[in-house]
Amino acid sequence: MQRRHMLATLLALVGTWATGAQAHDHDRDREKAERLQAAGEVLPLQDVLARVAKDYPGQVLKVEFDEDDGDCQHSGTCTDRWVYKLKILQDQGRLVKIKVDARTGQVLWAGRRPPHDQGKHP
Repeated sequence: MQRRHMLATLLALVGTWATGAQAHDHDRDREKAERLQAAGEVLPLQDVLARVAKDYPGQVLKVEFDEDDGDCQHSGTCTDRWVYKLKILQDQGRLVKIKVDARTGQVLWAGRRPPHDQGKHP
């Protein structure tokens, strides 16, 4: 009984730490994006979301703001750029992951996953 209590406490602490780390990362991403937006280096998130919604309508579940090194292996040149990474839930449960160039608003990559009930073998 005591082991179960200790395990439950440990799991609760790990969960709290992970949630706190995610919140800290989110704040840091937001601050970075705001600084670069103020300097005219990137588009505001609202502008990017409006552009993306035309081709990928749905509910935005997650947004990340990252520095992306591009496709170094295939292009031979590595140019850093800022990107917005989006997860959008579309009709019938389809999840779309999208990577957008934060400077231009151009969709760099988009991938779709079927809903959980589709694609499973009987």
